[in-house]
Amino acid sequence: MSRRAAGLVLGAALLLLFGGLAWWLLAGRSGQPGTKGSAEETGGPVEPVQFILYFPADGGRLAGERRELQVTESPRDRTRKIVQGLLAGPKAQNLYRPFPQGVRLGSVLLVDDVIYLDLVWDGHPEPPSSGATEEIQRIYSMVDSICLNVPQVQRVSILWNGFQRLTFGHLDLSRPMRPNRSLVAP
Repeated sequence: MSRRAAGLVLGAALLLLFGGLAWWLLAGRSGQPGTKGSAEETGGPVEPVQFILYFPADGGRLAGERRELQVTESPRDRTRKIVQGLLAGPKAQNLYRPFPQGVRLGSVLLVDDVIYLDLVWDGHPEPPSSGATEEIQRIYSMVDSICLNVPQVQRVSILWNGFQRLTFGHLDLSRPMRPNRSLVAP
């Protein structure tokens, strides 16, 4: 096989790979016209379950707030509802919303013990700017709330507007994040 033919085959394979990834990202977004949740997310009985959502608090810590959420047994459904609860904000006065209003959850994908979350903020190609403490609270609010409530998930990978970021301000996001229990207020 000539170099040119090999290059064409490799190019076609890469095009198919990236096309499939783009389709997955676009087709899996919630709230898009013409898309429906998978049977895993919508099927099965829905029941109320108690969760502890970890919101940013004063002093650079995370504080837990009990929430009863209507979920199925699916880890993806439970993750989706937890993140939506975090994005909606806390009920307590001394806790803070981890991300500005308008940030929403797009796709959710579970691979082995890693959950991939696509956070979407229309019109904002970059995450909100802030100091290092607030960045840590934002990310670990999501990571701890998911990993400490959904036993099938051990690590969280966060995408921003459909793209994997190497960093989120001061945090390295090049690899999936594990929970950081030292941030949780006693």
